[in-house]
Amino acid sequence: MIALVWALATLLVPTPPAGATSSLLCLGFTGCARSGHSSFGYAPTNYNKMWWRMYSGHNCTNYMAYRMIQSGMPVARPWSSSGDARYWGVVFKSRTNQTPLVGSVAWWDSNHVAYVQQIIDANTIIISEDHYGGDFDWRKIVRSGGGWPTGFIHLEDESVTPTAPPTVIGTPQVDAPLAIKPGTWNRTGATYKYQWLANGAAITGATTTTYTPTPAEVGDAISVKVTAAKIGYRTGSSTAAATARTIPGVMTALTAPVLSGFVKVGGVLSASTPTWNPAPKATTYTWTANGAPVPGATAPSLKLGPALLGKVVRVIATATRDGYTTTTSTSDATVPVAPEKLDLTSEPRLVGNPHVGDAYSVIPGVVGPAGVRTSYQWLLDGVPIAGATTGSYTPLLTDPGHMLSVQVSYTKPGYTPIVRTLAAVRAVKSYAQIRIVSRSHRSVTVIVTAGGVRVVNGVVTISDHRGQRTITLVNGQATISPDWLYAGPRVMTVNYLGSHRVEAASLVRTVDIR
Repeated sequence: MIALVWALATLLVPTPPAGATSSLLCLGFTGCARSGHSSFGYAPTNYNKMWWRMYSGHNCTNYMAYRMIQSGMPVARPWSSSGDARYWGVVFKSRTNQTPLVGSVAWWDSNHVAYVQQIIDANTIIISEDHYGGDFDWRKIVRSGGGWPTGFIHLEDESVTPTAPPTVIGTPQVDAPLAIKPGTWNRTGATYKYQWLANGAAITGATTTTYTPTPAEVGDAISVKVTAAKIGYRTGSSTAAATARTIPGVMTALTAPVLSGFVKVGGVLSASTPTWNPAPKATTYTWTANGAPVPGATAPSLKLGPALLGKVVRVIATATRDGYTTTTSTSDATVPVAPEKLDLTSEPRLVGNPHVGDAYSVIPGVVGPAGVRTSYQWLLDGVPIAGATTGSYTPLLTDPGHMLSVQVSYTKPGYTPIVRTLAAVRAVKSYAQIRIVSRSHRSVTVIVTAGGVRVVNGVVTISDHRGQRTITLVNGQATISPDWLYAGPRVMTVNYLGSHRVEAASLVRTVDIR
């Protein structure tokens, strides 16, 4: 019994003198609570309990034992010798230094311990403490003047910890930027550092908020470690969940190779250099004739030998780049390779627009030698049009919506014929006829018709100086009754936007609105 009394007596320590270096912020559980300085649940009952076998009641070691247990340390005292405050820095010598952190134990070898609540700067801290023979209080301590703690014991310092993990934003692909969403943390005002990882290993130099995978990361899962720091707190870190494995980049063909030259035996075809995004490291070529590779033909140009007579020729460009999928781009096919006979020095071409009632003509080009006969065959959707065998064709009412083309043939007895097929860039269209009437009070109806088109579809805009309405035709008609349309003569503007079979048109007309 005497031994127990002596052991408890060692815990009854007086309040160390605050000296001129400290200032009292609050005193007593009630006074501190009133000023917004918490006792963290120590009052009103927990201070009357023994924590870590320290003496209950107002006592610095009992308060600090309570706060350490509250921070996550074991309920049992983590050492077996005396609990006297003067020994704490001795027992935890390896964890004691001169750097205060929030949550560390401020320790005086004169027999006092307190809880570091806030780091104002390197020379100013705020503590909360309890005193044997005294009361609970909060104080601000300045380093100068002799009242600074002997050291700071780091048992369960408060830290910057994540409340939601960081996430990687984006698809892991070569040359496709990834970004980091740093997550959320329990301390405001923290600063962040980043380290990108490939399969868990740090990527050299990848320490910003974004990272663009390189060919070296193909097949690797990408993540990023975020380290959060705040003055006065232990640094925390959190690592984002790894992405799927990084996939190769894809080169996009911007332009295909274009062939130039005479497509005849003895002629030379040259392929233009295709363009890609991004640019390839190397481009190779493979020539084909009727779809089969031409043996040994791997240069950007090809001389047409006798074996290619009558065959169509293409070139396939293959682009390669580290970290990217191999990509090909194929030229358009040539006409069949011909013998060196007729000399077509200027290609035929179409002039005009394919409209019902308008002539669509062929400029036949220039071919030699003299005496070459030029003939024509017009086609509708690829089907020959009976009797349409001259250099021009006037689309009929039955043609809207169909595609026109023409075969131009050059023949001369004893010469190999040349045939060219020219296709219109769009389908035949009919001209729209627009009518606008007012059939009922403050309404206007637009009727759109077109030759050869049973029902005109599409969209019209109807407007006057007060407003505009866009509406879809129904059975070739559209009616509007907007608030801004008043009775009386009104100048109305109608714009029909056109369709696959009908040309766009406009009409401005004064309409007597009912």
